Amino acid sequence: MAQVKTLYDLVVVGAGPAGLMAAKTAAENGLKVALLERKTGIPKIRRVDGGGIGVNEYLLGQMVLFNAKAHRLCFPVCGFSIPYDGPYANIYGFQVYSPGGKRILLGNWEEAQKKGDEVRVGIFLDKEILLRRLLEECRDCGAEIFPGANVSDLKREDTVVQLTANGEVFEGTFVVAADGINSRIARILKFNKERKFLGTERCITWVMEGTVPVDPGSFNFVITEKGTFSVATSFREGLFHITYLTFDPNVDLNHRIEYFVTQDPTYASWFTHAHKVEVTSCVVNHLSHLKEPFRDNVLLIGDAAWIMEFSNMAALCSGWKAGHIITLAITDGKIGREGMVGYLEWWEKNFYGQRGEYDFGLGAGDLQDYLSGEELDYLAGLVKEPFPATMNFFTLFSQIGETYASLFPTIEKERPEIIGKLLEMRAQMEEVRKKTIKAGFANR
Repeated sequence: MAQVKTLYDLVVVGAGPAGLMAAKTAAENGLKVALLERKTGIPKIRRVDGGGIGVNEYLLGQMVLFNAKAHRLCFPVCGFSIPYDGPYANIYGFQVYSPGGKRILLGNWEEAQKKGDEVRVGIFLDKEILLRRLLEECRDCGAEIFPGANVSDLKREDTVVQLTANGEVFEGTFVVAADGINSRIARILKFNKERKFLGTERCITWVMEGTVPVDPGSFNFVITEKGTFSVATSFREGLFHITYLTFDPNVDLNHRIEYFVTQDPTYASWFTHAHKVEVTSCVVNHLSHLKEPFRDNVLLIGDAAWIMEFSNMAALCSGWKAGHIITLAITDGKIGREGMVGYLEWWEKNFYGQRGEYDFGLGAGDLQDYLSGEELDYLAGLVKEPFPATMNFFTLFSQIGETYASLFPTIEKERPEIIGKLLEMRAQMEEVRKKTIKAGFANR
């Protein structure tokens, strides 16, 4: 018979930014907290994570400021700050490259080189150090930490929630599930039955060390005839992440990224003076956002309730809000949904209400499936001035979309065949999505 642990006010499952922040906040408020994490080395990052976090601009109603002198990340909208004393590097914006090497700039790079901190829109940080500091604060506040705890079952029993992990039972008045995009808690409680399955993404990243000729502090999206690749710098000078992802199960990830780095006629020369030091990969199911991430005294936060990368900023804010709202619920004796109204209203206002129905275009096909390299070069060459710098993907997509909408008359006059191909892509988008969904494995 499984041994039952002490009754906790809150049991948190998952020790990423969202889970650590929820556990720390509730524990420093005086709640009895248990934090369960399946990894034994909690801060250790098992997949490549550039540790990017946007600063100095609003995203989903939140904002982050970085105080380098005090070594703190500050969240003035929510009203908290957390320590970060590790290395960092500024992010100044995005660059989009066409197959022939033409660039679309999001950020004024000449200005960025001169002004530095003044014009940064984000920072790269060492996420392992960030998580380690949060874990130390959890312990200092009295949270009980259980590494290597793999949750296999969860059920509501009268006024408590029971979780089984490695043969032991943990009981909590509330549970916070912060166990990521492929959340086991979401599957156990059948949250995913009400979500749209959008496809299975496979991703590979090469970490390379050396010299790569891209502007410092840039996220670079490189569109080639064999796929779109990202090349990102990091908090450490001379370290680069090259990533390729696809929803097509028939694509050989290793072959694609190796071709890009060693054979692509335009971009292979970038990597002549760099060498591969690490390879990581992952498989992710994409499900639509959860409108109400609460059931049976279990609250899903962070990536567990979102469609894809929730961002470090949003994860930390959701953990902070969850910790405070659960504290109030227990203090006020509101042990149920009525105690969670504050969080659910916050979630609706800042997240689901703003972007819950947003179409990310996942699995809808790539431009290079319809346009040649020369045609993509032509489109890239039409944009003459840099866009304003941003780390907000919603702003980025909006800026590019509005610009090309205004350029349609020019494209139609100069290259009517491109308009025809884009209209064909739009007409086939829904059919391509259906094939993407059918090719994936929902695993709900």
